[in-house]
Amino acid sequence: MTEETARPATALPARSGGFSLAEVLIAVSLLGVILLALFGLISAGVRRAYGGKKMTQGTVIAQTVMERANTYAPQDLLGAAGTATTATRTWSRVGATTTPAAESGTSTPVVERNAWRTMLATADLPSTAGNPATLTVTMTPVPSGRTFATATMVRVVVDLTWFDFGTRRRQVRLQTMNLPVTP
Repeated sequence: MTEETARPATALPARSGGFSLAEVLIAVSLLGVILLALFGLISAGVRRAYGGKKMTQGTVIAQTVMERANTYAPQDLLGAAGTATTATRTWSRVGATTTPAAESGTSTPVVERNAWRTMLATADLPSTAGNPATLTVTMTPVPSGRTFATATMVRVVVDLTWFDFGTRRRQVRLQTMNLPVTP
């Protein structure tokens, strides 16, 4: 009698080297949880990179407007008289439409205002009908209550606002104090 025939019939066969169904199901479910978490992290990273890119673009636009505004008399750039106590201009962009329309003329104030409008119009900042991208330039004589003609300083504020993903409000606000430019 050989060894094979001597083994009792009730003995279980030796276990093979594979995995059981339960082990496979646990491994697949763990892999699924890990992949979902990984995709969430990748998605969050892409959103943050997009938001950072838009914030950089907005900052560059606001800084450029601020630098150009610091060169000329504020009341001239915004079309205010020397007796005014504040001067503000706002441009809005929805899709490819920017309002107000570009001004006609070749004077320095008109050229500067059109340049500011063009910066907003060509910006790659998101905008929708309910959430437009806006650029506001405000100049105020300082101390309070003075006019541009009698001010010792002029506060220049540049606000640029847009909405990431249609709902998240983003804003760049720069301000400075300038000595007034006298004619």
